[in-house]
Parts: sequence; structure tokens; C-alpha cells
Amino acid sequence: MKAAIKQVKLTLIVKGHKKEIPCYVFRYTERAQDIPDFPLGGNTVTIKKIVDGERIETVYLPLYCGFDIETTNVIEEDKKAAYMYHWQFAIASDEVGYIYLGRTWDMFIDLYRRIVYNYKLGSNKKLLVFDANLGFEWQFLRKRFEWDSENFFAREERHPLAAPTVDGWDFREALSISGGSLAQLAKDFTTTQKLKGDLDYDIPRSFKTPLTEDEENYCINDVAILAEFSSFIFDKYIYPDKKIPLTKTGLLRSEVRNELKKCLSYNEIKTYKQLVKNAFPDKETYAYWFRWLFRGGYVHANISNTGYTIYGAIGEDETSAYPAWMNFGYYPGTPFIPVYDLENFNNYINTKCCIITVEFEGLERRTSISYESKHKCMELEGAIIDNGRIAMAKRIKVVITELDYKIYEKIYKWQKMTVKCMWVSDRIRLPKFILNVLNRHYLNKARMKKAGLSGTPEYAIEKAGVNASFGMMCTRLELEKVTATKEGEWKIEENALDFEAEKGKQILLPQWGIWVCAWGRWALFQPGFKIIEELGSDYIIYNDTDSYKCIKHPRVLEIFEQYNKWIAKRLQLAGLTDPAFDDLGMFDLESPNITRIKTLGAKRYLTEEDGKIKATIAGMPKSAILNMDGDPFEKFDILGMELTADISEKNTVHYEDNATSWKAPDGAVMTELSSAAIYPISFSMKLDKFYRAFIESDLEERKVL
Repeated sequence: MKAAIKQVKLTLIVKGHKKEIPCYVFRYTERAQDIPDFPLGGNTVTIKKIVDGERIETVYLPLYCGFDIETTNVIEEDKKAAYMYHWQFAIASDEVGYIYLGRTWDMFIDLYRRIVYNYKLGSNKKLLVFDANLGFEWQFLRKRFEWDSENFFAREERHPLAAPTVDGWDFREALSISGGSLAQLAKDFTTTQKLKGDLDYDIPRSFKTPLTEDEENYCINDVAILAEFSSFIFDKYIYPDKKIPLTKTGLLRSEVRNELKKCLSYNEIKTYKQLVKNAFPDKETYAYWFRWLFRGGYVHANISNTGYTIYGAIGEDETSAYPAWMNFGYYPGTPFIPVYDLENFNNYINTKCCIITVEFEGLERRTSISYESKHKCMELEGAIIDNGRIAMAKRIKVVITELDYKIYEKIYKWQKMTVKCMWVSDRIRLPKFILNVLNRHYLNKARMKKAGLSGTPEYAIEKAGVNASFGMMCTRLELEKVTATKEGEWKIEENALDFEAEKGKQILLPQWGIWVCAWGRWALFQPGFKIIEELGSDYIIYNDTDSYKCIKHPRVLEIFEQYNKWIAKRLQLAGLTDPAFDDLGMFDLESPNITRIKTLGAKRYLTEEDGKIKATIAGMPKSAILNMDGDPFEKFDILGMELTADISEKNTVHYEDNATSWKAPDGAVMTELSSAAIYPISFSMKLDKFYRAFIESDLEERKVL
């Protein structure tokens, strides 16, 4: 095609099948007189929603678009800013695609206006444009366009998921749907792949700086990936469901709603929703539960194995722990009611779902394992803290479930326990329509993996469906609304949503998410309690939500095998008899021969296996370990660890909300109305002085022994 600098291919998903189309690449000029007309789409998609009782219909063009920019950083002591020196935009129909490469914002605004005019875009006719990291790009766009604040959606400030303009461009975050990075998105969903390497942020560039062919191809592929991903989203979700997904969790929730309609009649759905509404807590109780009752996964380093290198260990990982206990566990099925006949405490613990506000006096752990989080203590006196968890306390007041209480009985002993109040609910299994969707994804995922299809988009969908189940169960009602003004300024509205109205829309109970987590902790401890009983707590090195690092011993392996046999019976009882479910909830010996391991607390440990050292250190990129001189195990010390920026590979973002300008070395004057600079920083790991003293005292005891 005339004026195209090259032709590439896009592989789209059209009516469920891959279709290869020609895609022409153009360099955008000041007036863009030599670019072709934009592609014509097929049938438009009408998306309907109810706003304040009024039905709103919005037409989306069936065009697959992606947008991305390249920036150069200017990092000075008193100024940190970045400047766009190259943008790329892809637009494709089912028949042809175009990719435009431009160098200035004036060029992009010209393209933007041409597309608005060409398609007659506006508030009710829109173009969907995917962006891999919308929070970054939007920081550059925010003051250049007028935004549709009513339909703008962000999970938090600086992180928009949907950023529509008043002119009908609807920018959407792609990675919130796919998860991971753009490279992972491409691997999972598209034929075009991200090219290796990156455009160096440290090289000063301007709109005059020529790009090499490799650098230009890098830019082209980034938006080609987004266009192909857009075609997949249209084909899989937008065309059939008439909805645009925002997140993986949202996709699964939509599936569950559809399954509800399949499983229940209209009247049964009404009855079910009323049951949910009746069992849903009021606003104050809801906040109280998530502040004091809700706990996440158990992540902790055993103090007796912290601070020094251990030789000879294993790593056991529980397969899909949360999905397993969504199937195996019981859940609250009726409204919580208070009980006062506390002489029946043990009966309630064994037969009901319980929320217990309880005070312990003279609390002390039985072994070297600590459980309760300091953050979840309503009242705390005379405590010794073990890396954020309670080792012992003169007095402690907490809110716990019956599953937590059973863990308490094994982990702690106490002088006195006073139940302040106790609420109970009848036990049920999770509704069939939830488990149907979850288990369908798990079954398909397992079968596809066995068939060697783990590199397909279909596998990625099934895997995402399984992984999103926990997030779906634990999603909270956010009454705070984060949006943006028309001028691109962040705006946070407190109590923007009506709690009672939002409650009426729910099909899941928040207490189910609380119990999913409780079951995860309870299940994790079952083999651990057996290890402690038979071998002692010193054989446990580290726990992280659904995994163990243990000192290598034949009996440790046998205990996990025994646990798996018990799980096999649970699978049968749950009716999950298909061989694809055989590993659900079971521990897998993922690391049979860890030659060295060293931990310095939660999310801080090194392992060596097959001669390769791996690091899990909160805040530090895993690859940084490869840049260290000498033995990382020696540098990883209770005295702390400092890594310079060139070694740490750690980046941070500075958001500049004011206009800046910069004269590039080639004389070009660059300006931004707002920007975001990503730049490398050093990494520092320091231990809390009390925790360090705790480790040192324990090390001294071990030295004496």
C-alpha cells in the first residue's frame, strides 16, 4: 500500500477461529495526508446498563486497537520527569489493519481527531483502545484530553482500568484482564510475541532521535499484540456477553451469575437473593469483620530456623489450596445470631460456623511456631512479637472463627480464656452454581495441561478462572469511588455508593471469603501439626500460604503422603471423581533436593537447588540475585543488605503532575503537561531491631545447645 513503510501480519480471532490479515505500518507525518482511510468494521456491539433507573445504550465499534508510548527520563536532584518521544497505535478490522508510528503529541492528537470525525464518535458511540499499562500512559494523556468522569473507573489513584474521553475513545487496561506482563499476555493469548530487549530509559531521546529497525519493530509488536488481544476479548466476551471485562475476577463473577441463572428458576433466584440479603452483614459489621476477623494466608519463618543457613531441605506445595477448600469445606449459610449459653461452647465450635470475640490471658506458644498477627489484635498487653506474630502476651483480645480457635489450641496455651461474645451460623456447602464454574475451569485446565495445550489462549482462560476464584470470593464492597475530573485531576468520593443498594446486587456472601481463607490456614497446618508432634517444630523452616520448606527427613515426606491420602477421600466425598481432580488440594514435592536454604522472616528467603540460587525477598526483583558478587548466602544477613541500583534492578515511579520542559542534547525542546518517570533505585533490606534481637537470642541458644 502506498506510503506504508512495511507490511506485517496480525492473527485475529474471528468467530472463534484464527484469521491472518495484512497490517500496514505508516510513519505519521505532521498533516498525515498520505495515510489511508481507517478500516471498516463489521457489526457494532451495543452495551446496555441502567444508571439511576435510566437505560443507557452505548455502541462500540468492532475494531481492535492498541496504544503505547516510549519515553525518555530526565532524572535530576530537583526534578524528575519523562518525555514521550515515540507513540504507536494499532487499529484493525476483521479484514485489514494499520499501525501508525508517531513522534509528537500533536501528531497523535491529529490522529485522535481524525478517528473521532471519521467514525462520528461520542458519548454513545465509542472506540475501545487497549493499553498494557494504562496507569503509566494515562499520566501523560491526562491533561491533553477531556475525560468522561462518569464512566471513568480506577481501583485506586494512579491505576485507572477504564479511562474514556468525552469524544468516544475508551482506553482500557489490558493487564488487569490477562494478569502478568505484556510478554506474558502475548505468550498466553496472541500469535505476535513481544520482542526481546527493551528501549533503554537512560538514553536521552527526543522526537528527532532516529530509531533503529530493531527498536521500531519492538514498538510495532507491542501494539500488534494489543490489537490481537482485543480481537480475542471481542470474540470471547464482548460479542457474546455484550459486556467489556475489566478484571479476571470480574470475568469469573460474570460466569457465576450466568451459571446461577442456569441452575435456578426465576422464582428460585429471587428466593436465593433474599437469603443472601438476609445473611449479609450491615455496614458497620461488614467493616468490623474485614478489620478484625478477616485474615489472609499464613506466611511465616520459624524463628528456630531463622538467620542461618540450613543444609538439606525440601519444598512441598499445595495444589490449588483455595479452590480445594471451596469444594471440601463448610461455610456459613444462615444469618449469624448471638448465643449466650457458653457452656455449650465446644458444641458450637464443632457444629456451627462461629465468630468469637475472645480474650486470652497468659498466652504462650507451645513451640517455636507463632500464629496470630499483631495487626489483628484488638487489644494487646505485654507481648513478645515474632516477625509480626504473637509469640506470647500477658493479655490479648481477638475476633476469630472456629477454625482459627482450633489452630489456637494447637499453637498456644493460656492461663485464662474469656469469651466476650459469640455468633453462630448453620454450616452449608458453597452453592452448586459457584462450584460448577470453578470445577469446570479446573477440569478443563487439567485436561489441557495433560494434552500438552498449556501454551494456548484456551488454557490461559481456564487457569485464570481457577486462580480468580479466591479473588472473587474475597472481593470487598468499595464504597469509595476513585475517578477523574474532566480536566484529568484525580477525585476520590467517600461513601459514593449506597451500601444497602450494593448489598442488594450481591450473589456471594462476604463471610464465605473469610472462611475460604480460614480453611486455607487450617489445611496448611494439618501436616505441620503432625510434623511438630512426631519430630518437633524445628523441622519446619518456612510457610507461605500453601507451601512448606522443611528439613529433609523420610518421616516428613511420609506425613505429606498421608495427608494426600486423606485428601483423596475428601475428593471422593465431594464427588470429584474425574482423574483430572486427582491432585486438587494435595501437596506436591516441588523441591525434593534443596541443598541450602536461609530465611530472615516472612517473604525473605534464599534457596539453592541443582546449583541454582533463587531469592524471594519482598521488594527485590528475583533476578537481582544473579548480579551479586560472591556468595549471596553470606550477604543475606541479619545485619541487613544493601544493593546499589545497578545490582538491584529495582525501579520506582515518580509521578510529575506539573508541566515540565527539557532541551534534549540534539536541541529538540520536549514538553509534557504531566508525566511519569520510571527509574532505577537501590534496594535496602533491614530487620526490625526487636525481631533482629529475637533472632540473635535464638541463635545464641542454638550455639549453646
